[in-house]
Amino acid sequence: MDVDQISAARLISQGLVGPAPASPTGTALSPAGAVVEHLGCVQAQALGGALASVALRSGDNAPASLDAVRAAIDAGEVVRSWTQRGTIHLTTAKDLGWILSLTGPRTMKSTAKRREYFGITDAMLETAAELATDAIRERGPLTREELLEAFAPVGAGDEYGHARYLITSLCLQNLLVQAPMIAGKDDMKYVLTADWVPTPTELGAEAALHEWMRRYVLSHGPVTIDDATRWTGLPKTTVKSAINTALDAEEIIGTTIGDVDYVHAPDLEDRLAEFESAAQGTMLLPGFDEIILGYKDRSATLDPEHEKLVVPGGNGMFKNTVISQGRAHGTWKRSPRKTGSRVVTDAFPGLKVDTDAVEAAAAAHPAFA
Repeated sequence: MDVDQISAARLISQGLVGPAPASPTGTALSPAGAVVEHLGCVQAQALGGALASVALRSGDNAPASLDAVRAAIDAGEVVRSWTQRGTIHLTTAKDLGWILSLTGPRTMKSTAKRREYFGITDAMLETAAELATDAIRERGPLTREELLEAFAPVGAGDEYGHARYLITSLCLQNLLVQAPMIAGKDDMKYVLTADWVPTPTELGAEAALHEWMRRYVLSHGPVTIDDATRWTGLPKTTVKSAINTALDAEEIIGTTIGDVDYVHAPDLEDRLAEFESAAQGTMLLPGFDEIILGYKDRSATLDPEHEKLVVPGGNGMFKNTVISQGRAHGTWKRSPRKTGSRVVTDAFPGLKVDTDAVEAAAAAHPAFA
């Protein structure tokens, strides 16, 4: 594998090209659930885009594919929470507990000053936990607004930051989790984790880290130690140790591409030989898709000179990308017109976007069904 093949290999690893991912643990899951388990976590700040990212990898471009992802959430397979880097992600319900055991305490520690700034004390969190438990057990899953109403005795909702850190803290402690979907919206309710996930997978710290890094490498490779460190938000020495354990077990393999050390699935070279030509096709990806967000170094897919065109503020919001020949060639959005082209594209300087190929991709895209 050479440098120019890295992006194509990642498209294949992630399931955007080639067969849809299977469950990495052999669990009987829906196609959408298997995709989420394969990826480990899926950035879900923009939930509609996250649903499309999962659907695009599910092997199902039928009109019901987005509904199939929503169904996996409603069925209890997939949930949303602040799993890593203080950012909200989709993950499999059964795995949420051991993932948060790795990341939750670190995030709680890193946000302590923000909670203090907004006047959130440990006693307040304990009271909020009791209020949430009583309200959800009495009324069932609650929307964010309904949850804040339940928190009225502790003053939640008086200002955005107070409400935000109150809710996220209870999620980081794994008391609350987002599920199921709100009917007719790309948004989710809140439930009690213990009730929604009655049989979570139990893993000790070492086994949990090993499993998370194994999945990340298999689903995102080729990746570097720095990529994995950035994705998890965990210390580099900890991440490196877990990846070395997976290397020793021959679950993953290492290789040098250019002058950089990478790790990836043992069979990735074979799959690259089979599906590399398919990876040259045109794809329409949501802004927060893992092919961009899943790496510290995005340059294999997104030229650094074009990064500000995808992330205008340098962080926060990511525009949708047009992927062609394995690389980002521009951004896209839905056309406001009811007739004619479905998509409006904005090619990067010096590059072209094949509008016919874009329209063909839109015709098969779950978000346009």
